[in-house]
Amino acid sequence: MYLQKRHLCVPVLAWILVFSGCGRNDPAQNGEQAFSGKAAELGAGEADLYWKPVQDGAAEYLIDREGNRIPLKEYRRIIIISPGAVETLYLIGGEGAIAAVSSGRDPIWPEEKTKLLPTVGNVARPNLEAAVALEPDLVIGNAMSSAFIAELSSRSYPVLIHGADSMADILNGTILLGRLTGREEAAQKLVAEKQAQLETLRAGLRERPLNLKGAFLYSANPVMAFTEKSLAGEILTILGVDNIAAGLNAAQPILSSEYILARDPDFLFGSMMITKPSDILAADSVIAKTRAGRENNLAVVPSSLFLRTSPRIVESLLELQEKIRTYEKPGTPDA
Repeated sequence: MYLQKRHLCVPVLAWILVFSGCGRNDPAQNGEQAFSGKAAELGAGEADLYWKPVQDGAAEYLIDREGNRIPLKEYRRIIIISPGAVETLYLIGGEGAIAAVSSGRDPIWPEEKTKLLPTVGNVARPNLEAAVALEPDLVIGNAMSSAFIAELSSRSYPVLIHGADSMADILNGTILLGRLTGREEAAQKLVAEKQAQLETLRAGLRERPLNLKGAFLYSANPVMAFTEKSLAGEILTILGVDNIAAGLNAAQPILSSEYILARDPDFLFGSMMITKPSDILAADSVIAKTRAGRENNLAVVPSSLFLRTSPRIVESLLELQEKIRTYEKPGTPDA
């Protein structure tokens, strides 16, 4: 359980870009073409994606947000430091291309298989010598391993940084990981399945809106929350929740006592630096005066929901929706 009480056709990614929203440009509204799975011109809706395919003459390349660039082709010996990329490859049957992974505090799904893979050190501090000894044809890191990736790049190894700030990013990365491992068709199928699951969720919310206010808290001292311009905030948008931190400045704005009391959230989820529901209640005395505090509508969501960015996040969303349903106010139909 995640909770503790306390070549893709255009419409697929275009749909998820429209569905996720979160203040990003909508290619359907702008008349732009969404990512096609080929190296086409990207629409405004993909301006902030981690990975972008580009055309340079007859050749196709993949560029990450840090400016790393590799030929967009199939690779066979990939060292992967990003747990989300590892999970994605197992989901699409591309695990045969994994030469090694990194170790970390949390196991990587599917644990019974990934625990048998060679490792190149900790996710935050990979071992350069171990990686070089494996003679990889590609290394995929994450933001925590940027220095490691930069060093490999300086040695002319093909490298990418994997990440995601949105559902569109996750699906875009899934398709491109499919192309990098010769599993594009399986990646297309997986994205279509996740699209269908999200549409089912969306249809359910149309029939029975939540009408609840809440937030994902980043820390308890001070009380900081995620705005709608983050993956955590986008999750609330997808689930039909009124994010009390939406529209505030900063990536994780501080919520004052007066603000929390005025917004009166129905529930609060702790994550990242918050480890137990009691931390939320102790964060500010006014929380006990909100509906979230009075009715103990407090829970902790493991940070892996936001940090291990793979398509498995969709199952987590469905689980979160069921949890949030338990916070519906008395008198709500079917509550």
